[in-house]
Amino acid sequence: MTHRKTFFLIDGDGYIHRAYHALPPLTNSKGEPAGALFGFAKMLQKVLKDQKPDRVAVCFDTAAPTFRHKAYKEYKAQRKELEDGLKFQLPLAKAMAADWGLPVARLEGWEADDLIATLAAKAVKEGMNVVVVSADKDLLQLVDDHVKVLNDSKGILFDAGEVEKKYGLKPGQLVDYFALVGDSSDNVPGVEGVGDKTAVALLQEYGSLDHLYKSLEKLKPVMKDRLASQKEVAYLSRDLVTLDAKAPVDLDPDSCVPGEPTAALAALFQRFEFHRLLAELPVSVPSAPSPTSGWERVGVRGEAGSFRSKTLMPPSSAPLGHLLPPEVGEGKVGREATPARRVHTVLTVDDLKELVGALKAAGDLSVDVETNGVNPLACSLVGISLSVKAGEAWYVPVGHRGLGEPDQLPLAALRDALGPIFSDDKLRKRGQNLKFDLLVLERHGLPLQGIAFDTMVAAYCLNSSRPLGLKALAQEILGETMTPIDALIGTGKKQITMDQVPVKAAAEYAGADAEVTFRLADRFGPDLKDKGMDGLFHEVEMPLVLLLAGMERAGIAVDRPYLEELRGRFRKDISALEKELYALAGTEVNLNSPKQLGFLLFEKLKLPVIKKTKTGYSTDEDVLQKLSPRHPFPAKLLEYRELAKLSSTYVDGILASVDPATGRVHSRFNQTVAATGRLSSSDPNLQNIPIRTEHGRRIRRAFVPGKGNVFLSIDYSQIDLRVLAHMSGDPALCDAFRHGKDVHAATARDLFGLKPEDAVDDEQRRIAKTVNFGIVYGQTPYGLAGQLGIPQAQAKEFIERYMARYAGVTRWIDETIARARKEGFVTTLLHRRRYLPEINAANPSLRGFSERMAMNTPIQGTSADIIKVAMGGVARLIEKKKWKTRMLLQVHDDLLFEVPEGEFDEVAPAVKSAMESAVALHVPVVADLKKGVNWAEMEKVNAQRVGK
Repeated sequence: MTHRKTFFLIDGDGYIHRAYHALPPLTNSKGEPAGALFGFAKMLQKVLKDQKPDRVAVCFDTAAPTFRHKAYKEYKAQRKELEDGLKFQLPLAKAMAADWGLPVARLEGWEADDLIATLAAKAVKEGMNVVVVSADKDLLQLVDDHVKVLNDSKGILFDAGEVEKKYGLKPGQLVDYFALVGDSSDNVPGVEGVGDKTAVALLQEYGSLDHLYKSLEKLKPVMKDRLASQKEVAYLSRDLVTLDAKAPVDLDPDSCVPGEPTAALAALFQRFEFHRLLAELPVSVPSAPSPTSGWERVGVRGEAGSFRSKTLMPPSSAPLGHLLPPEVGEGKVGREATPARRVHTVLTVDDLKELVGALKAAGDLSVDVETNGVNPLACSLVGISLSVKAGEAWYVPVGHRGLGEPDQLPLAALRDALGPIFSDDKLRKRGQNLKFDLLVLERHGLPLQGIAFDTMVAAYCLNSSRPLGLKALAQEILGETMTPIDALIGTGKKQITMDQVPVKAAAEYAGADAEVTFRLADRFGPDLKDKGMDGLFHEVEMPLVLLLAGMERAGIAVDRPYLEELRGRFRKDISALEKELYALAGTEVNLNSPKQLGFLLFEKLKLPVIKKTKTGYSTDEDVLQKLSPRHPFPAKLLEYRELAKLSSTYVDGILASVDPATGRVHSRFNQTVAATGRLSSSDPNLQNIPIRTEHGRRIRRAFVPGKGNVFLSIDYSQIDLRVLAHMSGDPALCDAFRHGKDVHAATARDLFGLKPEDAVDDEQRRIAKTVNFGIVYGQTPYGLAGQLGIPQAQAKEFIERYMARYAGVTRWIDETIARARKEGFVTTLLHRRRYLPEINAANPSLRGFSERMAMNTPIQGTSADIIKVAMGGVARLIEKKKWKTRMLLQVHDDLLFEVPEGEFDEVAPAVKSAMESAVALHVPVVADLKKGVNWAEMEKVNAQRVGK
């Protein structure tokens, strides 16, 4: 009888997370977190030693969104951001597995569970048995005659019998079980009102979710209605929990032979002082080519802070990147050598002269600043790091204030020496998030010119869905694991600021930032050119870095007395609403407690239960909207919530953000957030202040121009639809725009079967407008029905009539989706890309989501590109004309300017013209003018009458 090989598939992320939370926060003597790594190492050692697998692979997640996130935006949304200690250890765990000689699988857009499912299926097909090593219940769905799941922490090997013993169901029924009950850990919704026992009973009787839904008539009315009303949720949940066994992972199970531990693993164990594990390895850290002379004697810090055993460790200046493999992509295992890095610390005049000489001889310069805060308009400069070539960097400390620190050069000396170099626009400056650096340097008398290459912006252009932080990019692109900032400044109550970090430690950290950035720019430049994005990057995005910095610096004035008065009025209104709600309830109730509200609404007032959460009744906005016609309390509660949110988020938030020195709010404009290329605003977010509600307008009234100025707003008219007309070439749509017709009215006539001469009422036009923009956003009949409050069948008919009327749009959509399926991405007019890895997915919901993104992104992305081009053109026009006008805000398709009253008649028509001619389309681009004394009271201006 032929021996069936056994393939062990290890859930890497599951075990590193479990180890992190199960073990105390251990660190090595240098303060680097090590507990999760130690637990992960012990687990690997145990599996290899006890199980002696014939074949083995370790599977990991990536940071990129998966098809599940795109199918359901709330998937895992409740999970907190990874703690810094875990962030630091995760890439090292992946390095550890590879250095142990174990094949490692990772694939962007796929979870480790999908890779495990795929490799398990391959292995069984090749005649192997499979053991999945994991405590994740989702993997139990894989169990069959040849696949088992080992939960080694509990000592249970799950075969079909063990699964049935635990759940009362066969492994093949678990997906349907999870679809019904949901999964709070992954935020999979499940069917509200169906718990564990009910789900098991239903599946034991009906066998499967499909058969259950075919048998609804046999159920009791309450359960029948509950399941029927949530059918789409149930099947969405099933899609989310079903593992995809067709991930394109490039690993052959039979080639996954466990190898021998490497010297790099020994070095990693030595770095983290895993002495017992190190002693059991058959290899040791090589003494050549890196001799141990000069290495530091350190030890493991005990709980009381004392040092126990002693060992040799590389000095703090020794680069550790050569010990670690890169992030493994596309299901492959690999390694890229990281060059040794030399960091010079500039403490003397001679050091400074040497630095200046190196900078003057360079053509490109990478710059990074260290500060004592994250607000570039308020923080103090602590140090500057610079690099002009791979493997070498300088650190210039200026603001370290710890005891025993060496003397640092005065800032005045740095201004004299580095100022001419920083202001030399012929010396090309590189950086990561350069907007921050240039604002900080400018405030400290070191204005930065020659801004040429921002690696964060470049990475965003190349793939907007990837993590864009420097540490993540270094790991992904260069295979280098960098030291996290928390290793220097700590976390929580004991966290310090960078000016308290010793110069020596800061130099290594900061020097790495500048040097790694220099190398990333070398990698990204050719990539941008190869993908046809160098024009987008150099001509659109990079000029925007300086422009956005100027907008942040300018800020926008706030009428603080008015806003404080408004805060008082809002608080009185909120108090009055509370009293009204108490009267309606017949008692006082905590209006912010879902539990108390649920009891009031559904047990005391006996309102119908719409849906439930894992912890009780749902009282979300959708539920309250549906309950409002039945009782006045839900409607009043919605009003209370809106006002309370506006008061805390905007009124209180804006008042807290006003700079006391300028009386202005200096919002941050984020260039690298939205996948479509749109800009966003934060700290505070000024883009989301409501404009259509009275409360929102009252908040906007607080924003005013400076003395002697007025506001000028220029807003693109229906830019998304004009872009759609250009891209599709649809004759009817293009004709409407070329002849200045009301596009929404024309669409309404088609939707409602009206004659050309028939009048269109406001409601018909509103519906047509929703349909027009819904097509741009890839809206489904289900989504359109919900938005308009109409039956789904009617929404479907509206979309079909639209597609029949605008056949060119239909053709363009079909061609765009087909091209996306072939190429894996879509592009905007200016060649911005958005990758769609699930466009060919077998799962209909995942594929449908990608198809909607294929329709939506070229339109929204092109609109975003157009306003970015316009912003650059307007900025150049303002500079050329030497106007004192300032661009203050960008809100989607609208630009807001602060204009001296004497300049308005000249500026308004010129800026309008510049915006309308920014990018040539096959249809006219129209921008509307408004003028106002505050942001709420903006009146339309006829551009032809300005100045007359």
